[in-house]
Amino acid sequence: MFGTELLNARQVAAELGISYTYFFKLIKNGCPYHQLGNQGRKYYVLKEVQEWLLVSSQH
Repeated sequence: MFGTELLNARQVAAELGISYTYFFKLIKNGCPYHQLGNQGRKYYVLKEVQEWLLVSSQH
């Protein structure tokens, strides 16, 4: 999983074509992320985020 698959929030927002601010609203609503350590920066796997968006939009 580690390597070029991990993106930061700005990179994911750019890939999805949404604003950085809107992406943080998605995180508050349960968007999946990975964190290195307890207080570490959050990282995202684009495919996981895209799959979550598809599933969460069906509710």
